Amino acid sequence: MTTTTGTYSAMVDGETFYSAIYDGASNLTGKLASKVWPVGEPAGVKVLTDTDTVYESNGKPASCIMSTAYHRYSDDSNLTPPSGAVTSDGFLDSSYPNPTMCDSAFQTHKRFKVSAQPASLTSGGIDMVFNVSDGNTSATLAPNSATRYMVLQKLNNYTGKHLSGFKIQVGTGVGAAFTAIGAATTVELSDGAGEKTGGGDIWGPEDRAAFSAGLFGPADPPKHPNPGFFDNTNRAGFTDAENTNKDEIASTGTMTSNYTTLFGGSKWLPAKYQPKGIFYDDDNNPDTDDQLVAWWGDNPNTTVEDYQWLKGDADNFTPVPVDTLNSYVGNSQYYIGGIEDTVNLGLTYAVDVGDIAPASDTFTLRMIPIADSNQYVPGYMEEGNQPPTELVLTGEGGSSFSAYNNTSLIAMILGFLGLGAWVARRKLSK
Repeated sequence: MTTTTGTYSAMVDGETFYSAIYDGASNLTGKLASKVWPVGEPAGVKVLTDTDTVYESNGKPASCIMSTAYHRYSDDSNLTPPSGAVTSDGFLDSSYPNPTMCDSAFQTHKRFKVSAQPASLTSGGIDMVFNVSDGNTSATLAPNSATRYMVLQKLNNYTGKHLSGFKIQVGTGVGAAFTAIGAATTVELSDGAGEKTGGGDIWGPEDRAAFSAGLFGPADPPKHPNPGFFDNTNRAGFTDAENTNKDEIASTGTMTSNYTTLFGGSKWLPAKYQPKGIFYDDDNNPDTDDQLVAWWGDNPNTTVEDYQWLKGDADNFTPVPVDTLNSYVGNSQYYIGGIEDTVNLGLTYAVDVGDIAPASDTFTLRMIPIADSNQYVPGYMEEGNQPPTELVLTGEGGSSFSAYNNTSLIAMILGFLGLGAWVARRKLSK
C-alpha cells in the first residue's frame, strides 16, 4: 500500500494484510488489520468526521474511528441499493462497493483490529498517531469546538502472555518519547458513563470491554439472537473507568463469567493458547462467520481430567455423541479451528479532539496490555491432552472414548495394565 495516497495493488478473495506498528525504534508492538479482502481493505482504520451532528439518536457520537470494512446492502435494512445493484452487492468484489460507516447496522465489521505483540509489554504499549486538521466551521456547532469520536476497535492478545487487563491513554509522541496529555487539555478520553443525553450511559458496562457476545452473554435480539456458546447468561471481559485527567481509561476488574473457569483461570488468553473448536460453515461463504458447534475441553461435569469434544453451555457442556462427530467427517462444511474470539477484546469508548498546537497537529492513542502475574500452560495444551488436528471417523463406545480424544486412547491402553490412574488425574479445582 502507498502510505501517502492509500492506494494498494489488486487483492484476491481471502487475501490478508496488516500495518506494522513500531515504538519509534525497531520494536514491533502491534499489527493493525481489518477484515480480509473483499470485506476489508488496507490500511485497516479510518476516521469519519460528521461536521453537522454531534450525537446519533441513541446517544452515540456521530463521528468515529473504525475499520476500513465493507458490507452487503442486505446487512442493513435501512439501506436502498443504488440503481443497478442487488442486495448481495456491497463487498469490494462487487460493482457496487458499500463502505461501512459510523451508523451502519450491527455486525457490519466496524471494529478495527490491533494485535498486541510481545514487545508491547516492554515498550510501554502500542502507539497510533493521528493527524488533525483545523477545527470545524459548521453553522450548527460552536466554531473550533471539540469533536467527539466513537472508537470501535478490538485489542487482540498476541503477546504470548496471559493478560490481566489493559489501559488506553492519549498523549503525544511514541515509544520512550510518549507523554500522557494531562489535565485541562483539548484531547480527552471518555468511557461514556453517565453521559447519555437524558441520563444513563452511552455504552453499558457490559459493552465497553467485552469478548464476543456470540461466545458469552444472553440472547439480545435482534443484535444477538442466540445466547453465548460458552456462557448463555453473562458477558465476559473487563470493567473499566476513566481517570480524573480524562487521559486514561483502565480496566478495573473482570466480569463474572465462565471465561476463567473453562480456560484454567485465565482472564485473557494469548493467541497461542486459544481453545480449539469444530465450526460449521452454514452458507459455504468464506466472507461470513461460521458457527461454533463444539469445543475441546475438560468435561466440567466430572471429577477427573477427561479432555474431549464438548457441547456448549446451553447443553451443560455434555460430550458430543460419537454419531454426531462421525457425521461431520467428510463434510467440508465442518472443520477444526482456533476459537479466535477468546483472545479478541472488543473496546468501545470516545475521544474528544479539540484544537491542538500547530507545532504538532497530532495526538497519540496508546493501548497498553497488562501481563498477568499468573502465567501457565492450560491443561488442554499439555501433551496428551491436545485435540486432534482433523476430523476422522471414531469407533463405537461413546464420545469420551474415541479417536477424537488422545487421552482416552492412552487411558484405554494403560487401563489394561492397571495404570489408568496415570492419565485420569484428579482435578485440583474439584
